[in-house]
Amino acid sequence: MAAETPNVENIARALKQVAEDGDKFMNNDSAARERLIASARELVLAAETPIESLLWNIWTLPTRTVAARIAVDLKIFETAVQNGGCPKSNEDLAAVTGASPTLVKRISRACVSMGMLVEQGPDLYVPNSMTKLLATKEYAAGIIFCFDITQLSFAKLPAYLRSTDLQNPENALDGPFQYATKCPSAFTWLIQHPDVFEAFHGYVHALRLHRPSWTDMYPVQSRLVEGLKPNGDASVLVDISGGTGQILQDFRNDVPQYTGRLVLQEIPEVVAAATEKGVGADGRIELQVHDFFTPQPIRGARTYFMRSVLHDWPDEQCRKILAQLKNAMEPGYSKILISDCVVSDQQAAWQHVSLDLFMMAQVSSRERTEREWRELIDSCGLDVTGIYSKGDGNESIIEVVQSV
Repeated sequence: MAAETPNVENIARALKQVAEDGDKFMNNDSAARERLIASARELVLAAETPIESLLWNIWTLPTRTVAARIAVDLKIFETAVQNGGCPKSNEDLAAVTGASPTLVKRISRACVSMGMLVEQGPDLYVPNSMTKLLATKEYAAGIIFCFDITQLSFAKLPAYLRSTDLQNPENALDGPFQYATKCPSAFTWLIQHPDVFEAFHGYVHALRLHRPSWTDMYPVQSRLVEGLKPNGDASVLVDISGGTGQILQDFRNDVPQYTGRLVLQEIPEVVAAATEKGVGADGRIELQVHDFFTPQPIRGARTYFMRSVLHDWPDEQCRKILAQLKNAMEPGYSKILISDCVVSDQQAAWQHVSLDLFMMAQVSSRERTEREWRELIDSCGLDVTGIYSKGDGNESIIEVVQSV
C-alpha cells in the first residue's frame, strides 16, 4: 500500500482554526484556551498520516502509562526538583532508590517524550512545571491509582467481552474486573490495597481543585438556602458516599449562609479515614456510617448530594440507590443533586469517553448521556428539574425531585 499523503486542505483548515482560537486566547477570551487545545489536536490529526496516528495510539499511549507509573516508583519527579531543580544525571536520579541508572535512563527519556521532564543535554535532566506537579504526592497519586486498579481489567477486557458474545457489561458482581482479578469488586480490591486506596482519595481531592465547584454552576442560594427549614433532619445537606469530606468542607467555606446541618455518609473504612484527617472535629460536619443500598436514615433532608456515585453502578443498582432516597424525601422540599458526567450525544468530550471505558472495565457501569440520565431517573418515579454545567469534560449537576 502506498504511503498516504495528508490532505492539504484539511491541514490548511485546521491551521486557520488554530490561528483563530490562538488570537482569541491572546485577546483574553476566557473560553478560548480549551478551544485552542481542541483545535491543536485536530491539527495534529490532520497533519498525520493514518499509519502515524495508528502507531501513536498502539505504541506510544500504552507505554507512556506504564513508564509514568514506574517513574513514580523510581522517585524521578521528586528527585528532579530537589536542590533547586539543578541538572541531574541518570546516576543522580537513580541514587535515591538504588535503581539501575540504565533503567532510569529508559524511563526518563519516556518522561521527556511526555513533557514530564526536560532533557537539557545527553543524559541530563531538569524539571518543568509538569515535573513539579508530579513531585507532589497528591498528583503522583493519580498515576498510582489509575494504573494499579485498571491495568489487569483493561488487559483482560477484550477476552471478557468475547466470553459474553460481545455484550455490554451490566452485572456489577460478575464483570470485567471480577474476570480479570478474581476479586468480588473494585471497592473490595481497594480496601485490600490500602496504598492504592490512599492514592485514590489524594487523587480525587487534587483533581477537584482543577474542576469547577458544583456551587459555581448550581444556584445554591435560590434552590437550597431560600426556604431552608432551620431545625432537625429537614435542615440537612447529606453528602452520600462523600469520601473524606472535602466537598462538605468546601461547601461550609463557600456558602456560609447555609445554616443547616452537614452530614457525611460513608462506609466504615472511609469514615475512619475522615476522622483521622480531623473531619468533624469541630462538630460542623457530622460523620455517619451508611450503606446507600439500605434505608436512608435522614428523612426529609433538604438535599441528598451524590458526586460520582451513580456512575459507579449499572442501572439496576442505581435504581435501588435512588429508591432509598425517594422513600426518605419530603415531596416539594427535598432534592437529590447528582454530580456526574453528562455525555454529549455527538463529539463527546475525551474526558467523558475515557471515564466511560474506565467505568466499563472496573465496575460494569458507564457515563450517561442526558437521555440516559432522564430515562433512569424517570424509571424511579423521580423527575429531573434541571441540569447545570460549566465547561467541556466536567461533571454537571442534575437536580432531581419526587414526581408529582
